[in-house]
Amino acid sequence: MAKTNDRSAGKRSIISRLFDNNWFVLGFSLVIAVILWCGVSMFQTTEVEKSFANIKVQLNYEGSLPSNNNLKIFGDDEYYIDVTVKGKSYLVNDSDFVNKISATVSFASVASAGTYALPITVTVEDGVAEVVNYSKSTVSVYVDELVEKEFALTDEIIELAGYKLPEGYSRENPRISSDNVVLQGPALEISRVTSVKAVVELDKEMTSTETFTANVVISGANDNAVLTNVFPKDDAPVYVTVPITYTADYKTSVNFTNIPKDYRADGIEYKISPENVSMTMITGESQMPDGEALVVGTIDFSEINNTVNTFVFAAEDTPYTFNNGVKDFTVSVDFSDLHKRWLEIAVSTDDLKLPEGAKLLTSTISSVQVIGPADSVDTIANSEAYAVPVLDGIELEKGVNIVPVKVILRTLTDSWVRGDYTVEIQVDD
Repeated sequence: MAKTNDRSAGKRSIISRLFDNNWFVLGFSLVIAVILWCGVSMFQTTEVEKSFANIKVQLNYEGSLPSNNNLKIFGDDEYYIDVTVKGKSYLVNDSDFVNKISATVSFASVASAGTYALPITVTVEDGVAEVVNYSKSTVSVYVDELVEKEFALTDEIIELAGYKLPEGYSRENPRISSDNVVLQGPALEISRVTSVKAVVELDKEMTSTETFTANVVISGANDNAVLTNVFPKDDAPVYVTVPITYTADYKTSVNFTNIPKDYRADGIEYKISPENVSMTMITGESQMPDGEALVVGTIDFSEINNTVNTFVFAAEDTPYTFNNGVKDFTVSVDFSDLHKRWLEIAVSTDDLKLPEGAKLLTSTISSVQVIGPADSVDTIANSEAYAVPVLDGIELEKGVNIVPVKVILRTLTDSWVRGDYTVEIQVDD
């Protein structure tokens, strides 16, 4: 048993002495390093296949024959393919290797407008790897001349579920913000365009005129016409106004101006024919509310005599369009129970500043008519009225000028002056 232990100790002693020798350790390390290097080198230099996704295809269009002939690419102009290469492992596994792969398309064979299946050429920089396969061998490219053409723009109203017009309301012909539209696109597709419509979809109850942003729809001679590359040149929106009208019956009325203080506008009795009218109006801000009287004219009290006064207003002079052929309105105002008196009144210049070189030639005005109740006008004196020249807006010229006056009653509040009156003003050099 003792001899066995001696032999083991002797062997360990020999190995220990070897590794204690620096030259042995150096040689042993070199041998191990060479073995490892050979293994790694064999792995790195082994040829492998590797796939690269989404390699962009470069279209070499600038400076090509179709480009120089003013043809442009329409539709897709970006293509990507997957490429599989074979090469040294250490090369193809490099993170920058993908940048050495290029996929290009030449337009040397394209001389005119059309759709072409052009071959893709795939290469690896400096030929450091072999292209084994790629997912697509050709690309379809559409080239044509870019043209512009003007088309008439028409409207199209589509009624969807939920659209309705209440009783009394109607929809009139729509109005488009533009009569024409300029389209641009490839010559072939432009030649197939037959109509351009401003389309509006209605899906609600409508009781007022509204303006919508339309969808511009470009159509060809048939549903199969390819127009995917045709667009309006101007991207400004197109608006369609959908007018909604409302038909109703209205009571007619007139307004009065220069009313004496003792009168109220709603207390003046008159008759008007026709008393009621039917009217169709565009809804919106100008729409007449239901039950509101329709004013068809204005009567100035200076035009009213102490008789049965008749005034006629033409329907065409109003801002309305009436149904049933209404052409005019006749208004009768009966003041035959009143009295009339003629006065001779003075012309006052107390608050009137005449221009230099001007003088008033008229000092009194005769036959001034005053209308009112008998107990008021029958006893009024000439001194209870006077006239004041109105120079606002009047430019006096050399010579005699005819100037209107305003007649003022000092005391009466239930009477008025009928008619228009003037005075003369002389302007010297």
